[in-house]
Amino acid sequence: MRKISKIEPKAAAIKPKKKVAAYVRVSRDTERLLHSASAQVSYYSSIIQKNPDWQYAGVYADYGISGTKVAKRDKFCRMLQDCEEGKIDIILTKSISRFARNTVDLLETVRHLKSIGVEVRFEKEHINSMSGDGELMLSILASFAQEESRSISDNCKWGIRKRFQSGEIGMANKHLSGYQYDEEQKCYMVIPEEAEMVRWMFQMYLDGTTLRKIAENMNDAGYRTINDKLFNESTVRQLLHNDIYAGIIRRQKSYIPDPISGKKVINNGVLPQYIIEDAHEAIIDKKTYELVLAEHRRRKSMQNPTYPFTRKIKCGICGRSYTRIAAAKETQCARWLCRSKKEKGMNCGSQSFTEPKLQEICAELMGTDGFDEQKFNEAVNSITVLDGGDVQMQFKVGETKTWKMPPKPVKVKKEKVLKRPHNLLDGKIFCGMCGKRYGRAISTTKDGGHLYWSCRAKHQHGITCDSVNYADTEIREIFCKVMQKKSFDDEFFTATVEKMVVQKTGSIDFYLKDGMVKHFETLKLRVNVHQSTSTDEFIGKIRCGICGNVLRRYCSYGKYHYWYCPGKSKVRTECNAQDLADCNLRIVSAYIMGTEEFDAYEFAKQVKEIIVQKDDSLKYYFYDGSEKTWQKM
Repeated sequence: MRKISKIEPKAAAIKPKKKVAAYVRVSRDTERLLHSASAQVSYYSSIIQKNPDWQYAGVYADYGISGTKVAKRDKFCRMLQDCEEGKIDIILTKSISRFARNTVDLLETVRHLKSIGVEVRFEKEHINSMSGDGELMLSILASFAQEESRSISDNCKWGIRKRFQSGEIGMANKHLSGYQYDEEQKCYMVIPEEAEMVRWMFQMYLDGTTLRKIAENMNDAGYRTINDKLFNESTVRQLLHNDIYAGIIRRQKSYIPDPISGKKVINNGVLPQYIIEDAHEAIIDKKTYELVLAEHRRRKSMQNPTYPFTRKIKCGICGRSYTRIAAAKETQCARWLCRSKKEKGMNCGSQSFTEPKLQEICAELMGTDGFDEQKFNEAVNSITVLDGGDVQMQFKVGETKTWKMPPKPVKVKKEKVLKRPHNLLDGKIFCGMCGKRYGRAISTTKDGGHLYWSCRAKHQHGITCDSVNYADTEIREIFCKVMQKKSFDDEFFTATVEKMVVQKTGSIDFYLKDGMVKHFETLKLRVNVHQSTSTDEFIGKIRCGICGNVLRRYCSYGKYHYWYCPGKSKVRTECNAQDLADCNLRIVSAYIMGTEEFDAYEFAKQVKEIIVQKDDSLKYYFYDGSEKTWQKM
């Protein structure tokens, strides 16, 4: 017998509500547009909450932000993050242009949201990203939105340039150092306190102070930037080149060629610039501003000089340009080598040449008696150094000539000779007077021996050099001061320093491997070098800073004159002032006064008094009220 069973229908499952959000954007913070954005927020909030199948997930609104870039829209990025976390199922927006004006960003964003199950609905275009033809319509209409953005940008630029032509000043920055923009008068007004700071900065630059030192002086004086930050070289350079301080406003110094990328480019003559003179009260007169620009050009020319072979020589191995390595003195020749050799870990193996040798090669290939710079620039297009050292010259007429590198002579191997232990400073120190290298020696004293460096010319027969000696520890301490290091690091010194040159006064020039030159300014008296001098102009002008007595002159061994404090010979005195050689006092005085040799007339005319300090330093007081100090090393 058949059995029949009845299956009752199941209760319909309750569909979960869709989490719906909306996105609103206006490109400018005007009152009208802000009112429009507020109305859109209310509209979408009402629509979402009235639908029984929807769950309100919020309204995301960006105000005063362009739609060409996604990264700059904070609320938009927050909405995308919430989509990733599953907080949103549907996004409502007014139109494609409100969502994004960049076609690439629009399609990538919509495709990504589609892949994670998030639907985007564009009301104006009636497009649903989940529909079959949704992406096709988005591609077409997004292109129109992008071009519309370009059109709007062009119209805005046209209006701005028309205002520039009519002489409307407008406002670039509400507040920059020295000025505050007045909204009522529509011009910049001078802030007296900050204006003094700006004038001081310009004057320091004209006095020869470096940008770094200017920044340090500004910070030490308590001045800060408009952002309440410390000054640096970049900030000082920017202020010194700002023609607003001369009462000039320059429009269209930069422009944005592509509104989609929004990248700002410096206007180097592509578009016209508009200059408005006497637009506001000047802090710096035009003459001073022009002098600052001239000083900048002078310093730049000294840093990056050009030569006949500059940008002419190429390496045939790696394709890099050749660069010039300057000589320390006239006794040595400048060299040209591939730039790869100056980079750490890079060496293409190309041949380097001295500058006289390159001139000789060029004269030979051009068929001239000697190197003629003018003819070289007119005739030669480029020079290529081939593998093996051959030099190929390309003329502007299309002709090519090649100079062959002569074969290297076979070197006879010499027997190895035991050498003394290597020192970091070996081969690094040169004399600025004769060009010889400095050698090391050991000085034996009652306290033990110490290492010092002196010019090798002093030890050669028939050659005299009046250069100064330096203790090994002194050079290491000076290097730490110049490079602003707390302690001496062997690896850092080896990787940084190319060579050092000791000048006549004892000053040291540090030539670094990156092409920079660091200068240590000082006056170091020559040890054990005395001259028989007796200066009457010092009588009554040298005073002891310990006991206050005037120094007296006496003669040692009937030849050398010294100045001593009489307080040391008095009963119950604690004066321990050092004696001063007359010849050394003359050298120091010439250095302080800025002359090569001691001038007795100028000394008597300018110097009022010399005070010998406790630390053996000398303080010079001048009749004009100025003071200068010499510190003994």
